[in-house]
Amino acid sequence: MSAPYGLFGTPGYEQLLAVLGAAEESHTRYERTGRLPDLERALVLFDAVLDRTQNIDLRGAAMNGVGTVLWSRYERFGEPADLDGAITLFREALAPYGTEVTVVTPSYWTNLSGALRLRWLRTRDARDLTASVDAIRTALDSTPPGGARRSNRLDSLGDALLSLYHVHGDSAALAEAVGTFRAAVACAEPGTEEQTWARSNLAEALRLHHHQSPDGAPEALDEAAVLARAVLAAVPRRHRLYPRFLSNLASILAERHQARADPADLREAARAARRAVDATPAGHPNLVQRNAVLASVRRLELIGAADVAAPAPGVLDGGGGRRSTRRERRAVRAWVRATAEAYATTPEGHALRGLALLNHGSALGTRAVTEGDPHALAAAIDLYRKAASDPTMDVSVRVGCAHLWALSVIGGGGESRSPDDHAAAMEPFRLAVELLPRTASYRIGRMDRARQLGKFAGLAQDAAACALELADPELALRLLEQGRGVLLAQALDARTDTTDLLSRLPDELAAEYTRLIPQLDRPEAAAFIASGPAGAGHSGPGTPLAGEDRHALAERWDRLVAAIRREPGYGDFLRLPRTAEMLAGLGDEGPVVMVNISPLRCDALVLREGRVRCVPLTGLSHAEVVRRADAFLVAVRAAGDAGLPLSRQRDAQSDIRETLAWLWTAVAEPVLDALDFRADGRPGGESPGRMWWIPTGPLTALPLHAAGRHENDGDSLLDRAVSSYAPTVNSLVHARRRQTAGPDRRPTVPTAPLVVAVPAPPGAGLVPLEGARAEAALLAARPGARLLLDEQAVRRTVLDALPHHPWVHFACHAVAADGGAATGQVLLHDHETAPLTLTDIARLRLPAAELAYLSACETTRGRGEYADEALHITGAFHMAGFTHVIGTLWAVDDDTSRELADHFYSAFAPRHPFPGRTAHALHTAVRALRDADEGYRLNPSLWAPYIHVGP
Repeated sequence: MSAPYGLFGTPGYEQLLAVLGAAEESHTRYERTGRLPDLERALVLFDAVLDRTQNIDLRGAAMNGVGTVLWSRYERFGEPADLDGAITLFREALAPYGTEVTVVTPSYWTNLSGALRLRWLRTRDARDLTASVDAIRTALDSTPPGGARRSNRLDSLGDALLSLYHVHGDSAALAEAVGTFRAAVACAEPGTEEQTWARSNLAEALRLHHHQSPDGAPEALDEAAVLARAVLAAVPRRHRLYPRFLSNLASILAERHQARADPADLREAARAARRAVDATPAGHPNLVQRNAVLASVRRLELIGAADVAAPAPGVLDGGGGRRSTRRERRAVRAWVRATAEAYATTPEGHALRGLALLNHGSALGTRAVTEGDPHALAAAIDLYRKAASDPTMDVSVRVGCAHLWALSVIGGGGESRSPDDHAAAMEPFRLAVELLPRTASYRIGRMDRARQLGKFAGLAQDAAACALELADPELALRLLEQGRGVLLAQALDARTDTTDLLSRLPDELAAEYTRLIPQLDRPEAAAFIASGPAGAGHSGPGTPLAGEDRHALAERWDRLVAAIRREPGYGDFLRLPRTAEMLAGLGDEGPVVMVNISPLRCDALVLREGRVRCVPLTGLSHAEVVRRADAFLVAVRAAGDAGLPLSRQRDAQSDIRETLAWLWTAVAEPVLDALDFRADGRPGGESPGRMWWIPTGPLTALPLHAAGRHENDGDSLLDRAVSSYAPTVNSLVHARRRQTAGPDRRPTVPTAPLVVAVPAPPGAGLVPLEGARAEAALLAARPGARLLLDEQAVRRTVLDALPHHPWVHFACHAVAADGGAATGQVLLHDHETAPLTLTDIARLRLPAAELAYLSACETTRGRGEYADEALHITGAFHMAGFTHVIGTLWAVDDDTSRELADHFYSAFAPRHPFPGRTAHALHTAVRALRDADEGYRLNPSLWAPYIHVGP
C-alpha cells in the first residue's frame, strides 16, 4: 500500500494538505448540523486544491471531496446535475490508479458505489445499479476486517443488494443483504454512527424478509421494530436523518399491523409517518419515499375504518351493495390526499414513479366506489393508462395498472355494462397479459418468479372472461395460454427439440443456444454473490448458480433470443404457437375442456376438432368456487383424521359427496351435455371416451374427474369419460408430440422402473406407511427394477438415478407446496439435511421420461396464488419431462394406495403397451375401488384423490 499523498515535486504540499483537511472538516460539520454555509465553504476549499496542484494524490482527494459535496447538495436540493457531477468526479479520482490499491482508493470506490445507486433510484438505469455493486465489492476486497470503514462498506453493499432485490425480486440478493447488514452491525463500534446506520438498514432488510418468507417470518418484524426504535433513541431529534429513521419505523409497524392487526402498531405508524413527512424539506429527494410510506399507512387506516379490505378500484359490485360510513369516507379522503402528495413529489423517471401512479389511482378508484364519484373514476383510469403505457416503468407496475385500468373500465358501467365497456377493456387486458411473462425473468430463481406471477393471480382469467363477453372464444383461449403456466412455458422452451431450427441458424447463434440451455437449468445457489472466476458461462450443469451468475446468464439469454428473432423466418422463435397451430396439435383424441373461473363470468372452453366453443356455466361463480374449495379442504382433512369421532368423519364424507354432486351440476354435466357424452359413454353409446380438463384458479383444488352423484348408482363423470388433466393446452400439445415422436418411444412391454420407498422418514414424526413397503415389493419384482428403500433413498442417489429410468414409482410421504411451506418436497431418508424439493425436480431435463407414479399425499396441492403455474410436486415431475404423471389432490390412505397400485399395474401386460394406456389404467383402478362395495362409494376421500396428468 502506498502513502496517501506524494511529497515530491508538489509546491506547497503541506499547505494544500491542510486545506483538504479544513474542507473535509467543513463537510463533516454540515453533515452533522445541516448548515449550508459549511457545505459552501467545503466546496470552495476543495476547488482551491484542484486549481493549485497537478499531484495525482492531492487531486484525487480533492475530486473525491467535491464529489461528496455535490452528493450532499443533491440530497438537499434534488438537482440531478449535482449527482451526475459527483459520479464523474469519483470516476476521475480513481482513473489514474487503474488497478492499483492505495489507502484512499477503497473510499473512492465506496463513494462511487453510493452515488451510482442513488442515481439508479432516480433514472432506473440498470447499468448504474450493476456498477454500484461491482464498485462496493472492489472497495471491500481491500478493506481490512473490523472497524468503522468495514462496517460502512458492508452497509453500502447491503444497500446495493437491497436495490437489486427491489428491481428484480431476487430473494438471494435479499438474503445476502440481511447477512451483510448483520456483519456491518457486528463490526461497528457500539454507540457510533456506523452502528446506527447498520441497525437502521438491517431493520429495513428484515421488514422485506418478512414479505418474502412463505410463513411471513413474524420474528423478523419484531426484531426490525426493536432495531428501528433503538436507532431513533440513539440520535437527537435535530439529526438530519431523524425523519428517515421515523419513516423506517412507520413502515415496519405498518407491516406488523397487517400481520397481526394490532391497532397500537397502526396508530404509532401513523404518527411516525406524519412526523417524518413534516420534518422533510420540500424538494428533498427522500420526500418521495416518506410520502409513499404515509400513503400506505392511510390505506391501512381505511381498511380499519371499513373493517374489510379496501375496495378494489373498478370493483364490480359497486362496494358490496352497502353505503359507506362517514368514518370510511374520511379515511378514503385522507388516503387520496396522501397518495396525491406522493404522486406530486415523485418526479418523472424516479424508481417509485410507477408505484405513486398506481397508489394514487387506487385511492381515486376507491373514492369513486365509496362516494359514487365519476370524476374520481375517470382520473383513476387516466393514471392507470399513463403508467401501463409507459415502457420505462417497472413491468410489474405496468401489469398491475393495466389490470386495474381494465377492471375500472368495466366496473365503471355498474349494472348497465355494455359491449362498448368490454371492448374498451380489451386493450388494457391484452397489454397486461402480454407483459406478464416479463415479470418472471430468468434473472431470478424459480420460486421468486412464482412469487412475481402470484401477484397477478386471476389476471388471465379476467381477460379471457372479457373476451368471451365479446363472443371471441379463440382470443379467450390465447389470453389464458399467455397468462397461465408461464414457468411451465419457460421449461418447455428449454426442453423443446430445436435441432432442426438451430441447424438453419448462423453457427454462432446455434452454439450460444447450446451453451446457455444447460446453464439455465443449473440448481440455484442460496447465495447471491458470484461463485468465483469460473463465472456464469463455464461452470458444469450440476454447479449451483449464484445470483450474480444468474443475472449475467439472463442478459445473455435475452440478447440471444432477440438476435434469433431478427433472423429471417425466426420471428416467432420460442413464442406461444398460434391458436390454429395449438388446436391442430391436439389432434382428435378427445375434447379438451378449459374451465375459466373469473368474477366477471365462468365458462368452459371446449376444444374439439380444431375449433373452440364456449359453454357458459351460468350456475357457477368465482366466489362460490373459492368457498367450496376452502370447505372441501377442511372436509377431506377431517375425513382422514383418525383422531376425530366417527360421526365427524362421516359428516366430512357427506360434505365431500355434496361437493362432487355440485361439481357435476355446475360444471361437468353442462359440458358433457354440450359434447353429447351420454351416460353409457361416448357419443352413440361406445365405451367411455377420453377427455382432458384444464381447470383454472381455485377450481384446480377440486376433483373435477370425480364429479357426480355416486350414491345409489347416480350419474357421474367416471361413468361417462376417462378424464385426464393438463396445466395448459400448449403443455398437452408438447406432451402428445413427445409421446408420438417415434416408434422407439412406444415399447411393447412395461419399462423397468425405479422404485423409491421411504415408509418412515427419520425425524418426520409421521405414521409409517406399511402399504408403501408392500407397493415397493410388488414393483421391485418387475424385470430390471431398481429399488431404493429406506436409507438407500437419499436425495443425491435419487437425482442421479432419475435420468436412467423412464418409469419411476414413489411410495413415501410428501409435504404439499401450500400453507407456510416454501416449496413442496418428497420426504426421502435424508430429508432433514437434503430435502428433495419440487424445484430440484422441475429443473431436471429428462427427455426419455415417460411415467411418474407418485403414491404420496397432496402431490398436486399448491399455494392458491400459484394455482395457474402448476407449482406442486406433480407439476414438477411433468415439467421435468415425464409425459404421464399420477398424482394426488389430498392425503391418501395407505392401504387404499397399495390396492390402487395393484389394480393400476395389472393393466400393463403385453397386450397393453406402456405408457399409452396410463389414463385408462388409472380410470379402471379408481372405478374398481369405488365400485368394490357401497362403503367405498360413501367414502370418496379414499378413491377420488388420484389424478392423471398427461396426454
